[in-house]
Amino acid sequence: MAETKDYDGSGTVILSPDDLKKGMYVSYLDRPWTDSPFPFQGFRIESEAELKKIRETCDYVFVDSRNSGNDYQEYFEKRRDDAAAPDPEPTAVKELLPTEKEFPVAKAVHAELRHAMIEVYRYAGAGRLPDLTRLERASRAVVDSVHRSPDALLYFVRTQTDGDYLYRHGVACAIMLSVMGHSLGKTYQSQKTLAMGGALLDIGKTRVSGDLLNRPRATELTPGELQQLRRHVERGAEIISQITSEGSALVTMIMSHHERYNGSGYPRRLAGDHIPRFAQMAGIVDMFDAMISERSYGRRATPYEAMRYLRSQRDQEFSESLVRAFTDAFGTYPTGSLVELSSGEVGLVIQQTGSRLQPRVYLMLDANKNRIGEFRVINLKENQRNVCIETCLKPGSYGIDF
Repeated sequence: MAETKDYDGSGTVILSPDDLKKGMYVSYLDRPWTDSPFPFQGFRIESEAELKKIRETCDYVFVDSRNSGNDYQEYFEKRRDDAAAPDPEPTAVKELLPTEKEFPVAKAVHAELRHAMIEVYRYAGAGRLPDLTRLERASRAVVDSVHRSPDALLYFVRTQTDGDYLYRHGVACAIMLSVMGHSLGKTYQSQKTLAMGGALLDIGKTRVSGDLLNRPRATELTPGELQQLRRHVERGAEIISQITSEGSALVTMIMSHHERYNGSGYPRRLAGDHIPRFAQMAGIVDMFDAMISERSYGRRATPYEAMRYLRSQRDQEFSESLVRAFTDAFGTYPTGSLVELSSGEVGLVIQQTGSRLQPRVYLMLDANKNRIGEFRVINLKENQRNVCIETCLKPGSYGIDF
């Protein structure tokens, strides 16, 4: 029980550094405090110099609205209202295979995608041009599984979190982009390209100095070193452009997934629809997975917090239409979210139902927080008890970690 009290996010808003103002209270960073230039764990922004430091150091921060003074309460309320405002319900989805029926196949597909990706990255890291045949075959298997039951692979993305972050992140991006493409009605070939592109987004990091990638403190990077690190997108695009006929779509995804809709990204500071569509999709998926993943630095956002942040960035960092499409595909509580229900029961979201707030949930703890021995799933869209999701929990709550 105590685990859930460690962090109270009820008054927290996740903001881009560009949205911060003097007087706001920063309660958490996206990295450890020891890897930042700030001497205190939690501080009120007092100067333009501090704002500049945050922009140079962080991709996002957690702001405590309750400790930020009365001047910004209306601003915070509007941010929360905008982020939480319901979109029109999506059109009815076709009947899909229940997630648990696809589990055995999805587990094997997930493992093969990871092995194929590791093989490609190791070839690239050795200075050789990798063969993408195995990765292409694995990507086809991903698309096939997604067509049967998109949430099965997403479940394994969130619950199989061991191994190197670089590979976990690539696998997650590949699967999520395939799911997003499926939700948008993209062709089979496009979904396969999205899956391959997601897996290859960071292949350029195999040509970046390990010293830069593994530097324990982000603030140890000089401006020149940061620029070298950012060049991974150009190095990745260069590798893939030499080895595949799909180079155009894959290369633009790799090259442009760090561009931002408002022109604040890199390497070319493209803006709006000058950013290729698949690269815009990759940018959203890349940011979302980075925010909710366990890494060596930073507080891990819950999927609900990360989804809320993306919604707050509509037509700022990301296209409004694509953020809406992302929400349609993954729901307000994405598959793999650890949630507590209004009944007190705790479980994992295992399948979306077409209603963003009412997924299917695999129950793990009963109302008294005792382990449930049998496999039990509740469909919140159809349940007769009027049970709803009360809150999205951080991993580790009630001793449930993954």
